[in-house]
Amino acid sequence: MNKSAIVRAMIEPKKKERVSKILSRLGINHSEAINIYYSLIEEYKGLPFNIKLPGKDLTSETINQEVVGYLKESIKNNYHLGELLAK
Repeated sequence: MNKSAIVRAMIEPKKKERVSKILSRLGINHSEAINIYYSLIEEYKGLPFNIKLPGKDLTSETINQEVVGYLKESIKNNYHLGELLAK
């Protein structure tokens, strides 16, 4: 498939640097990461993870635990990611 469409996004420079290091360790570049993300959106017919607002009863101490738990659950639910990476 011809990859000729361009996607542009503004991002904080330090975040881009941090993500670049992670992607490098994974052996992929930004373009490949975005293609994986778009493939997941296409497959799931939406974002490949749930987005929700934290509850009112969360404090700064409990938010980190909730975020970690949520991410672990999201990874479990997104088992197709490995199949997409293998393509």
